[in-house]
Amino acid sequence: MEEIKTVPMIETIKGIFQFVKNPIPIINGAIEDYGETYITRIVGGRRLIMSKNLDFIQHVLQTNNHNYVKSEIQTDTMAKYVGNGLLTANGDYWLRQRRLIQPSFYKSKLQHLVDIMSEEINSYCTDLTTRSTSQESLNISEEMMELTLRIVSKSLFSTGIDRDQISDLGESFTALQQDIINEIRRPYLNWWTKMSGKMAHSHRLAQETRQIMKDIIQERKQTGAGKHDDLLDNLLLARYEDTGDGMTEEQILDEAIILFVAGHETTAISLAYTLNLLAEHPGILERCINEAKSLTSGPWTFEAAMKSDYLMQTLEESMRLFPPAWILDRSAIEDEMVMNIPVRANDFIGLYVYGVHHDPRYYDDPDRFDPDRMHPDQKKRLPKYAFFPFGGGPRMCIGYHFAMMEMKMVLATLLSQFQFEKKGDQIDFRPLITLRPKDDIIMDVHRYEPA
Repeated sequence: MEEIKTVPMIETIKGIFQFVKNPIPIINGAIEDYGETYITRIVGGRRLIMSKNLDFIQHVLQTNNHNYVKSEIQTDTMAKYVGNGLLTANGDYWLRQRRLIQPSFYKSKLQHLVDIMSEEINSYCTDLTTRSTSQESLNISEEMMELTLRIVSKSLFSTGIDRDQISDLGESFTALQQDIINEIRRPYLNWWTKMSGKMAHSHRLAQETRQIMKDIIQERKQTGAGKHDDLLDNLLLARYEDTGDGMTEEQILDEAIILFVAGHETTAISLAYTLNLLAEHPGILERCINEAKSLTSGPWTFEAAMKSDYLMQTLEESMRLFPPAWILDRSAIEDEMVMNIPVRANDFIGLYVYGVHHDPRYYDDPDRFDPDRMHPDQKKRLPKYAFFPFGGGPRMCIGYHFAMMEMKMVLATLLSQFQFEKKGDQIDFRPLITLRPKDDIIMDVHRYEPA
């Protein structure tokens, strides 16, 4: 293999402001100039190894995952606002929490959430029917954010939360994400956010959201857990194998917030992109509609929600083109040589999901939307880690099945009842913590007339 190249410091400095706005073109350009794995420096002089090499990715996420932990971006910066939960914890504490919470996402547990999800999706469709009769176009980005907020809120807290609280939580976490990304990408301005009171405002906002959720948890504890078959019941009833104890209230709060944050935005983004892609590809849309109408002809079952079919392929292809988690970050604990890549302790590692998903070595015409390439037989031919929208290894997203089940139920229900017509230009993206659409996705939405 060729020697790993280092980006000259002058090039890094020249691109820093563009990187803050949108790092993807900068990373793509560096890969083109320096290779699929390269070394650069981030603010403060720390080394960054950026890679879309599949062997390197597998080594970091799986083969020697013990040498690579979540970076300070999550363990410090994000944790200040969302707590020390599965997404932000490291080491023995993370492993203990993962083992405790994993059973909540076993298929046997998820079956109980099908009815909760279905009820909330149908309620949303009733509301959408009323609004779609007007001549106003709808912001699909906001619509999907509202819908997934409602679903994850009811899946987590089937009781004790109302529409206003759901809306407040959604707005707060959206604002906090922008504050977090600014703190990560522009650390040289942190002094100003402190002086201006912006950082203090963000902390107050985070505390207000914690209090809303804390009140819900305390109310459930008072009324008694175990009656609702929702995720909060699972968290309250979970017991550590070694001690038989449950989590403290603060631990339950941290994990609930993480599930809330991680459980709505990524699915909302993927659904918005998918509806936009389908509006641009009428042939694919027709196949999806036909399947959706067949799936929704009767009550939802867990088996139907999880079945690998054309709708599932469509969602996966959308996540290939627009992976919500567009990059994964790690920090190296000890020195080691990975292939010909000299990893040093404390190196920052960037695993470039977006770059892998758009690599022509794995996907013919990679910018083309083609759900057939996600057929199970086709996916079997892909190299390991050529498609990993939910990460991989021991830290693969714990809510993978939950998310896919939710998105498929939403997509099938919407396509069976409504027609979506795109308004506006080609959609670009805005890489924050997640790969958000840069601009609103505006569509005309009409309910199908009864046959």
